[in-house]
Amino acid sequence: MDLKVIKAKDYSSIKGTWIDGRGNELVFDDKGLVSEDVELDASSFKQKDQIAEMTVSAKSGVGGYGLLLLPKGQKAGKDDASDKSKDRIWAGQSPAYGDDDNFYYRKKEQPKDREQVERDDSSSTTKTSKAKKWASSQGSDTKSSKKSDKDSFPGYSSDQIEAARVWAYVIQSVPKELNINESAAGSYIYTDGMGVTYPKTVHHLYGSYSAEGNVTYSSNGDGTVTIYPVPSHWQQSPDELNSQEFMTQFTQGILDHAETVTLPDGDPDTIRQILAVLQ
Repeated sequence: MDLKVIKAKDYSSIKGTWIDGRGNELVFDDKGLVSEDVELDASSFKQKDQIAEMTVSAKSGVGGYGLLLLPKGQKAGKDDASDKSKDRIWAGQSPAYGDDDNFYYRKKEQPKDREQVERDDSSSTTKTSKAKKWASSQGSDTKSSKKSDKDSFPGYSSDQIEAARVWAYVIQSVPKELNINESAAGSYIYTDGMGVTYPKTVHHLYGSYSAEGNVTYSSNGDGTVTIYPVPSHWQQSPDELNSQEFMTQFTQGILDHAETVTLPDGDPDTIRQILAVLQ
């Protein structure tokens, strides 16, 4: 991994397929990230010492996540659980470095303790969807047992437990506090009454400050949830925010890019910590 040439928009040093501990893939060619849905923002490159940050943006204009490029020998932070003897890429919306499964390694350099997820390479080079691939690799074992939930998390409702699992799945960290509110079916996605509405009731999760992240999702009652890529801040211009045509197109894009995923049970200790700060 050569940060100097990456800064110059030459991605040959990270070319190929990278896989994390859940079977999600990032595929690069000489020009950047290969995907139908997202693109690498070359102008976002920021280097500090021997580590670099970049941003991946959705082509629809809705959503995205950050990349941390870590050459051999470099650490993401004090809690970095990855193998520092190899090049790595961390991807996500909120820093969480204590789980090696969150780090991507080259396909041929996967840690020995990881179970390999077999995939057709021809399909993996065209479209990457982190949530969908996680769901497909987990299978039916990720569905929760209501009875066991009551035993494991006494005093909490199934809705609260689900909210904690959604936060753990998407944000992958324990917030200082976790707030939740609800928007009924038919509520506008953009709360000022422009654009399209939610087709069903959704729940909004957010931390005590915006950097902790936010998640909007609906429960499907079958062990799956639908996650909507609603931005934490509406960065559009005043003219765009007041344009019914623009906001209809923009908010429809949020619905079009929603993902239905099988919700993993998650680590029980992490879920308990999140439940403890749920407001």
